[in-house]
This record gives sequence, structure tokens and C-alpha cells, in this order.
Amino acid sequence: MGDKERLMTISEAADLLKVSKASLRRWSNSGVLKSYRVGNRSERRFKLADLLAFVTTANGTSSLLETSGNAAASAEKAEAAFLGREPRKHICAFYKSPREQWQFFRSHFLDHIGSDARIVYLYHGDSQRVINWIRSEGLDFEASRGDKRLLLLSTAESYSIGGFFNTARMLEFWRNIAAEAKADGIKKLLLTGEMGWAHTDLPGHEQLISYEAELDQMLESHPWITVVCQYPVYQISGVTVYDNLCVHTHVQLSDRLAPCFSPL
Repeated sequence: MGDKERLMTISEAADLLKVSKASLRRWSNSGVLKSYRVGNRSERRFKLADLLAFVTTANGTSSLLETSGNAAASAEKAEAAFLGREPRKHICAFYKSPREQWQFFRSHFLDHIGSDARIVYLYHGDSQRVINWIRSEGLDFEASRGDKRLLLLSTAESYSIGGFFNTARMLEFWRNIAAEAKADGIKKLLLTGEMGWAHTDLPGHEQLISYEAELDQMLESHPWITVVCQYPVYQISGVTVYDNLCVHTHVQLSDRLAPCFSPL
């Protein structure tokens, strides 16, 4: 059997394309990328020819000498073309200061301030800080809130209703927000939350990563929704940063949006 017919393990395929194994599973499950099941454990295998064809479809070239970020972006484009829609965006942002926080979030905010879009912002602490950011863009905060383009809610009104956090309740909260937006004819919905509450002694805070993972799964069927989870990096551990990179699709950097990864 020639090299192009050799079946590669999922680890080998992930290393070759510079993407996560979770992405390969998702793409093969949806039919975007062809895979084969072998052995008693029905393990997933890939042909080199199929992987090369996949990258060609995504990027117009079979060259694999590209950066991992470009390879992942190319694969996302292939998935979008196959499914006829843009892939979901579940973004984590790790900021060091209020100025950097707005810098990271600003482009997402401005992209969703139009008449066919809505922003739901869950703030932790002082709402005036968020209002000042919005006004600094020359926007009328009261008008945006009045016509329901912008909804501003506190942690107590969202994540910690009743004085505790619960994953199932929070996911239902987001589903209700999405259903209302769809009923109002909204085409693009931006959901964002300041995540400082997750690093307090709030009962239920230990559910954070499992919540993020379930939220990511929910977004599979809601590609018109963008979620940005804003983490104060000076309050969290390296383990929490790593875990978040494993359950989000993208991380917001200072100059670009980059693909995340999944654990082995």
C-alpha cells in the first residue's frame, strides 16, 4: 500500500494539519472530512490523500507548510463551505487591565451594534465602566438600550441568580435570550460575560469549565451567535487559562483572533 493509502491515527492527522483532535472529530462527524473506523474499538483513522484534499478545498493549495493558525483557519473555511454557514465563535479573552479589556472586546461590539444585531453584556462590578466605553465610541447608550440593541445585566441578574451558579440554569438563560432575539428578527447576536465572578467563593463556581464546554456544544446549533468570555488574567491560574483554551473555539489576542486547541 502506498503512502497516500496509509491510514493515519487521529494524533498523526492532528499533527500534520496543526489542528486539535477535537476539531478533527467534529469535522469527520459532520461529514466535512472523510474518516474510517478500524479495529475492535472502532478507532478513527484518516488517509493522507483525504487530508491533502481537505486542505486543498479549504485553502486552494495542498501545501501543509503553513502556520498552525492558518491551517486551522483553512479547515474552518472548509467546514463553513460544506455546511453553508460560518462556524461558531466561542471566544475567550484574557485581559490585564480595563483598557486592554475594551481593546479586546471593541471590534466584536462594533460589529454587532447594527439594526439587525443585538448585544447582551453581563458585567461584573460597575456598569458605569461599560457605559463609558460605549459612549467613548460616540454611541448613544440610552438609545441603544431603548431599542433593545443592547442589554446590560449584572452578575446578580445572570450568573449568580439566587446567590449561586448553576450550569443548567445559565444555559437555559442563554437559550431564552436567543429565542427572544430570533423572535425579534435579530440576525446577529453577541453574548458576552465578565468572568471575574468565577474566581470568587460563589457556590457553584467550580462548574466553570464544564459550563463553558456545554455552552460550546450548544453553540453548534446557533452559528449566528458569537460569545465572548472575558477573563481578568491577573485573577486566574494558569490551569484555568489552559482549560479555557480547551473549551473555546478561539482566543482573542491583541492583534487577531486565533484558534484554540483541545487537550490530548
